[in-house]
Amino acid sequence: MSDTSALDAAKIGIRMATRDPGAHVHEGAPVLYVPSVLAEAADLLAKMYEAGQNHGIAPEDWATVTSLPMGVVDALAARYCSRTELTSVELHAARDALIEELGAKDITVRPGLRIAVDPPAGGPSFGYQGREAPLSLALTREGWDIRVDEPASGRPRRIAAPATEEGAREVAELVRKILSGEAPNPFARPAVKEPSA
Repeated sequence: MSDTSALDAAKIGIRMATRDPGAHVHEGAPVLYVPSVLAEAADLLAKMYEAGQNHGIAPEDWATVTSLPMGVVDALAARYCSRTELTSVELHAARDALIEELGAKDITVRPGLRIAVDPPAGGPSFGYQGREAPLSLALTREGWDIRVDEPASGRPRRIAAPATEEGAREVAELVRKILSGEAPNPFARPAVKEPSA
């Protein structure tokens, strides 16, 4: 297996493993992924596929015993969504970068303990029973998170992203996509399947 074909197989595997927003859970909270973390996951998975190939195990052979793609994204979620150690200066630099990037994307921002962002008119609604409600973001010891900013919103969704200024820019782009409807609504309830007749 060449490096290119291992990476291609890994990219497909990671894309399939993360296609359902909120399908992955870290410590009870659904996880969203930014592009750099997905690229890191694909690179790691490609190396695992290559190592398996050296022992006569093809990428598709792994599926009979485990899901390597899910294991990789879960391991990265554990790394990015827990035990984030930042100095006060690093924390403020990342939060400031997030606020600046959201503002540059013409997203209304209300800084505070959590950074509130208002959904644009005509965009998706995130509140309880479809009411409009802002979203809020935070960077804590558990990494980045996003939630609907209302009392009954439940647990925040974790965002697997570096706790850095560059990570903040990726989080801002993810938020822009969620607000515009380009990315799936991570707060939408799963569709109820009708029983077949």
